[in-house]
Amino acid sequence: MFRSYLKTAWRNVVKNKLYASVNILGLAAGLAGFIIILLYLNYELSYDSWDPSLKRVYKIGEQRGNDILEQTPNPLAAFLKQTLPEVETATAMQPAGEFEVLLSAGDRKIFQQYGVGADSNFLKVFPYPLIAGDAATALKKPNAIIISTELATKLFGSYTDAIGKVIKIHNQLENEITGVFARPKSPSHFNAQFVYRSPYEKIDMQWSNASVQTYVKTFKPVDLTAFEEQVNSVYYNERLKKDKQSFEDYRKTGHLDGLFADAVKDIHNFPKHGKSNFPTVSILLLLAVLLLLAGAINFSNLSIASSMRRAKEIGVRKVLGSGRKQISVQVIAEIALQCLISLCLACIMVIIILPYFKSAFDISFDFVDSVSITSVLPQIIFCILVVILISGIYPAIFLSRYNTIKVLKGNYSTGRRGVLLRNALIVIQFIVAAFFITSTLVIKKQMHYMQTRDKGFSGEQVMRLQTVQQVREAGFEAARNELLSIPGVEYVSKTTNVPGDAFVDTTTMVFKHAGKEYRLSSVKVSDDYFKTLGIALVKGRLFNGSYADENTRSAIINESAMRKLGLNDPVGETITFPWCDSFPVQIVGVVNDFSLSGFEHHINPSVFTVNNKACVSQGGGAILLKLNSKNLAATIAAVEARWKNIDPDFPIRYTFLDDNFQKLFVSYKRLQLIINFFAITAILITLTGLFALTTYVVNNRVKEIGIRKVLGASIHEIHSLISKEFMQLVLLAVLIATPLGWVAADKWLQHFAYKTSLGWGIFLNAAIIVLLIALATMSIQIIKAAMANPVGALRSE
Repeated sequence: MFRSYLKTAWRNVVKNKLYASVNILGLAAGLAGFIIILLYLNYELSYDSWDPSLKRVYKIGEQRGNDILEQTPNPLAAFLKQTLPEVETATAMQPAGEFEVLLSAGDRKIFQQYGVGADSNFLKVFPYPLIAGDAATALKKPNAIIISTELATKLFGSYTDAIGKVIKIHNQLENEITGVFARPKSPSHFNAQFVYRSPYEKIDMQWSNASVQTYVKTFKPVDLTAFEEQVNSVYYNERLKKDKQSFEDYRKTGHLDGLFADAVKDIHNFPKHGKSNFPTVSILLLLAVLLLLAGAINFSNLSIASSMRRAKEIGVRKVLGSGRKQISVQVIAEIALQCLISLCLACIMVIIILPYFKSAFDISFDFVDSVSITSVLPQIIFCILVVILISGIYPAIFLSRYNTIKVLKGNYSTGRRGVLLRNALIVIQFIVAAFFITSTLVIKKQMHYMQTRDKGFSGEQVMRLQTVQQVREAGFEAARNELLSIPGVEYVSKTTNVPGDAFVDTTTMVFKHAGKEYRLSSVKVSDDYFKTLGIALVKGRLFNGSYADENTRSAIINESAMRKLGLNDPVGETITFPWCDSFPVQIVGVVNDFSLSGFEHHINPSVFTVNNKACVSQGGGAILLKLNSKNLAATIAAVEARWKNIDPDFPIRYTFLDDNFQKLFVSYKRLQLIINFFAITAILITLTGLFALTTYVVNNRVKEIGIRKVLGASIHEIHSLISKEFMQLVLLAVLIATPLGWVAADKWLQHFAYKTSLGWGIFLNAAIIVLLIALATMSIQIIKAAMANPVGALRSE
């Protein structure tokens, strides 16, 4: 019986090539988009699952007031290990992330990302599998370094004989290779290409030095809330308690200072604080489900549209004894066959599209290898079964309910209920299409807003030079004079917070003014910093190299800091750094607010000072060069040549601020790209379905159209008569999609501190686009039928 169903199904697919092709291709497009996002979702959820013991690892962060600090005091890891019986081991580390570190091995020098400075317990917490070396002793030596197989191959051509060789970090620190590890196959919230012991580890082991990330591993998985409470209790009693006040009373009085814990497996997608990529994945998954739903509904409607060709066949089958069940099974078998063909085509599309998707989202996974097929395959099978049910139930009921006598007489009407269900499916399809179009317009408007909004500074022809600390600090004046002697170099400055950097320090310090405390950001700069970036002066003066400037006795603040301090004219007022009341710093100027890191966060109230001569020492950042040259290439070449005089051991590394700032928008450009793709696909799927249904309705009413033409009806009147019903459905879909789109867009825009407005124009434009493309699609068949010779339609009468 099944074989008979399969043969008949294949015969009908071949017989109705056009409808079957449109059906299969439309569903294949929806399935391909859904499978890609499904793979991406599984990839995102696989973070930090590469070793079972990671379920017992927790990252400890610190909260000071409203500030969330990823860096914690250096002795915290050892303190928690000693005081908490649940903790098996703990490690303190400093991941460099995408920051490029200069590595030297013999004559070979490379810049390498993903370096990690760590203590000897690193491998006990993160059990990277060692290909060479002993995990128990690999990080015991104070100058030990372990490297990945990829890095070993890059430096030495092979990892087999890397043990015992020496690597120099920044041409300063000599570390001996004591292990070679294989990187995890599944992703991690931090990457490591090399892990080394720092010679400054003991010197930096002070509670006042908060420069490491702390991780603890417990003996068994713990309740996170209870564990966090326990961590905070011991930390409060040891470090924060100043009188006899209990920890519970301390919390009741509203104090937020303390520690918090994140399970490592949740850090990437569900962190307690900070940025998560999961909202983007969730949005993409929702859109992929909508796209697949549109494809399934389109599939169903097209099946109905093509069914009138088989109406008499169904009637004859019923006369010969076929029951509704047999006919329903036959219809579902045909749809299942087409769905399976669609799935095969979708898999081919996924293989073709996946490399571009991975490149756009900067991720690494394969169709089968990276994400376990045992978890993805059941999801795909479940998905295709749901699609078969959604696509097949309505056509099966529709066809099996044909009245035998009416069908054999040529009446294919299915009654009011069939029309209502068909109309409901059309409305759902156009709700999806309108939602996609609205999403596209909103994202486009926000992207345009971010790219054209005044950042508060000019990054045009501003070069960012990566340097070692020696050049930025003690050697800065010599480097500055050398670079200023190059024609086309207008200003040279430095800063600890560079606009456009992927990581910008947004932490704050407790400054004092007039006896009150204010949390403000502290940024170290040089005299010409504001001139380099073209930042406008609002009040007072800029730095001019005076004694007060060079000895950190004067400061410039931004407008946000002026508002936070509650001062209309802060010039001449004094503030003090934390624990530095004996060194008052006078505010000498106010500059306009400028953005450091995109538009997701509000501009921090900031204090800008020169040098580190007021108790607080800050480092990092980069040197900035303002170029003013018509021959930019020649100026850059001259900078590259002079750099060899400044730091011959450190090859020049530079970028431009404008380019860096644009990179901050990459994730939103990716989202815009994929939503545009989904929108176009959803619209095409919806329009093919509408076209087929219009064809169905027109063919059903061809004799009526012929009679109306004979009686004098114009093409316009016939067009209005037939299109009116569909246009009402499209208009209803737009009215439903508009508030849904408004809510979704408003929620998405909440992620931005600075965002575009949601005016009615966006939704009106989306409605007009949907109505126009629907009208154009219907008009093709309606006008064709209205212009046909009525004699052909009425001949059989």
